[in-house]
Amino acid sequence: MKCVRVLVGTAKGAFIFSSDEKREKWKVEGPLFAGWTVYHMKGSPVDPNRIYASQCSDWFGQVIQRSSDGGKTWEQPGTQKWSLRANQLAQVTNLFTKAKLERISGTTARRIHGNLNASGTSNRR
Repeated sequence: MKCVRVLVGTAKGAFIFSSDEKREKWKVEGPLFAGWTVYHMKGSPVDPNRIYASQCSDWFGQVIQRSSDGGKTWEQPGTQKWSLRANQLAQVTNLFTKAKLERISGTTARRIHGNLNASGTSNRR
């Protein structure tokens, strides 16, 4: 028996609806990419488990994702697979924020704020 799948992109994420040929009962997966705007989802005509999603956020911009396992895990083409879990996204965000703060608090910040002597105090009054 064949499976019918409907791929839905919304302003709040993506959803995958699947059913048998009779379409009496539906299984809903999602939201995938919660909080992202998903403009388009497309299934591969060659591989039924391959799905593509075009998404966008104010922070990351436009991103293309692909899944080779029917939507369980996703990857950006050219990168490694990753699972969309909130705790993993928080870890990545924390690492990015920490690296940015370390960069700003170092010598870059001293150059931005004016001439500083070797001890790190300002010559300006």
